[in-house]
Order: sequence, then C-alpha cells, then structure tokens
Amino acid sequence: MRTSPLLCFLLFTKLSTGQSISSGVSGLTGIGGGSLLGGAFVGAMEVLMHPEEFMNMDAVEHPRDIETRFFAGTGYSMQVLALTGQTGSASSGTAPSLGLRTELGTSFTYRDRLMLTLNGGFGLSGYAMRLDTMAQGIGQRTRNAEMRLAWHTLPQRGGRPQWSFGIGGGYTFQSADERSLEEDGFTSMTVAPRQARPYLVTELARFTPSGRDRYEIAMRYVKHLTPTPAWTNTSSYQGTTVTSQASGDHLGFLMRYHLGTRKEVDEQPLQRNIDLPASMDTLPELACKRQRITLKLWDDAEMDGDTVTVLLNGKPALVDHCLGHKPLKLRLDLNYGYNQLQVLAGNEGRIPPNTARGILRRGKGREELLIKTTHSRGEMFVLMRG
Repeated sequence: MRTSPLLCFLLFTKLSTGQSISSGVSGLTGIGGGSLLGGAFVGAMEVLMHPEEFMNMDAVEHPRDIETRFFAGTGYSMQVLALTGQTGSASSGTAPSLGLRTELGTSFTYRDRLMLTLNGGFGLSGYAMRLDTMAQGIGQRTRNAEMRLAWHTLPQRGGRPQWSFGIGGGYTFQSADERSLEEDGFTSMTVAPRQARPYLVTELARFTPSGRDRYEIAMRYVKHLTPTPAWTNTSSYQGTTVTSQASGDHLGFLMRYHLGTRKEVDEQPLQRNIDLPASMDTLPELACKRQRITLKLWDDAEMDGDTVTVLLNGKPALVDHCLGHKPLKLRLDLNYGYNQLQVLAGNEGRIPPNTARGILRRGKGREELLIKTTHSRGEMFVLMRG
C-alpha cells in the first residue's frame, strides 16, 4: 500500500500530456469539466483520508537529528478569473472554481522542529465565467517546482498533532497553447504563452504526532510575482465581448504523506545488571521543553583510566566508557514529566575520585558540569520535560 501515493501522482501526471488549455460552454445549469474534477476527488477521498492503511506512524525510539522522508500529496485548489474589459451591455461575471493538485518530493526534518522540502508537482486549475445566459469553464494544466521551509511547534504531551508554519518559493511551468470554441452564437478564444513564472507560497499545516511516517493536512496560498497573466480569454455573445485573464494565484488544500526511509535494526541490549552506588548526589531540577537533549563528557585533567556509566531513567545510555580529552557526545531522548539522568563511576583510575567535565544542552542555553563520582557515590540530574 505504500505505493498508492506514487501511483496517484503518476496517474495525474499522465493527464498533463497534450493540450494545456481545455474549455467547455453550456447554459447556466452547469459548467463543463466541473463534475469530472469533483467526482475524481470524492472517489479518491475514501483512500486518502485513511493513511493508517499504508503508513507506519509508530513512534521512533531513537530519532535521528535529521529525518529524511519521501512524500506524495494531493488535494484541491481554488482560483478565480479576473475580468479585464467589456464592450456591450450584457451581464457578465466570474466565480471561484476548483482544481486538482499533486506533489512528489523529499522532506528533511531537523529534530522534529525545522523542515525543508523539495518537490515537483502537477496542477489542473479550473476557472468559471458567465456571459449573459452562457457559462464557460476553462481548465489549465501546469507543472511546478518548489522549495519550502517550515517550522513545527513543540511535540505535545499525549501524542497530539503539531502545527507547522511554512514559507517557500518556486516556479510554475506552462506550455504555449491556443483554444477556440464556437457554439450557439457563443465564441471564445483562449491564448496561453509558454513561460516559467516565479511564485511565493505560505502554508499553515497540521501534522500527526512524530513517527516513522507522518500525515499532513495543509492550507496554502500561492502568489505569482510576475504581472504576465497565465492566459487571456476573449469571449463574445449577442453583441457583448468580454476579456478575462488568469493570474494562476490560488488557495490550496493538500494532504501529504511523508514516508520514512529508516529500516528496523535489531539493537543488542547493553549490560542491564549495573550496580548502583550506595549514595547519589541529586542536583537541582532542570526544566526542558525538547524531547532530545545533548550531554558532552570529557576528562580535562590527567588521563588516568577513568571510566563512566550513564543511565537515563534506569536504562544504560553509556557503559564503562573511558574518558579522553576529546568530548564524547550523547543524544538522549526524554519522556514527558520526570526524568533521571545518573552518572556513575566505572573505576576511579589511578587518582581518585573519578572527575569529568561536561556540558548539558537542554534547549535553553547550556549547563557546564563538574562531575565527581566514586564507587560509593554517583551524581543524578533531575530533568522535567513539560
């Protein structure tokens, strides 16, 4: 089932071949092409709104600093046509119309807070206009390439979804096309030049809780930066001529499926039977907002064979490591609420006690540590994650 987003993307990309402009005309009871788009979208929703059928959203026990995922997306866009000129007294107007968007790309997420995405896509934009008693629907096929940077809110207690705020830019690519229509006295000519148009995009999105795969629902607005229209249409009916243009700007609603690349690895458990010292010095409580903290340890004195063991909530993160002048970096993932970080002496070297320097980064600056441990006394840090 993981291939479903890719198959959807390839299907819609196939539709982009051939003419880039399509049009239809009818009485005011309908607009050509609208029912096709609506039916295709409603039919796909049954699959798209149930991502758990093909996505693995289990929590990652040891997340990496940068998580790479491939993603596919699909959804609606809404755009409106602008009337730029009219001769004659017949009434005319435009209405918002729906289109279809697809995407395929790669996302890089840094510590579940900052995400960079690179993607390409295909769009089928729909436009609707009215002239007297005739209604016309015009569709345009385009491609786009985009780069976007998004910031995620902090993960929430209880696995609640995260908000994401993004901004980016890209180019819309369209081919040259010309489309004429004549029916029951109504005539229409649509001309689209070949061009690549830059745009800016802003997004507000809602993500499922952090896991191997992620599901996103995004609201976005695309604004093109060039004054050149995407296409120009001239329509005439019963002595009235109307000129209209499409900017390509649109409001979008997309569903994206970010599929992780990490494979399951059978990790060998570290030594479990670790003897705790008779006493433990407990240092003042430290508040943390991040899931992941960083602890650096080194020996800045004479290297006399000191070894240390580090436990997080009773589980070994480091066992009997001999400290050197080069800092050892540990990445530790906290639970919500109360966490215990214990540093124990494996041996005391030639010159007791076992002395180490450390730096603890917890999202609010850094704590410089001087750790002194013996066989009978360890040190414990209490970390509260909100």
